[in-house]
Amino acid sequence: MPVKANESGPDVLALARKIGLEKAVHEFPDDVIAAAQAAARTCSDLPATPNPAHEPWPPMRMRSPS
Repeated sequence: MPVKANESGPDVLALARKIGLEKAVHEFPDDVIAAAQAAARTCSDLPATPNPAHEPWPPMRMRSPS
């Protein structure tokens, strides 16, 4: 269940608990909500793609040591 940018705090915290972030929710509930909303806004700014495996940027590559 993806988080929406305007989703309420209790919904975000319930989702965070469900995915195993109980300690973060207990210690930093405002930060968990802010992070979820920031991630949702960032995801909504990415272009929609028909192929979910498609990355919006090229994959990282290791440079060989010189």
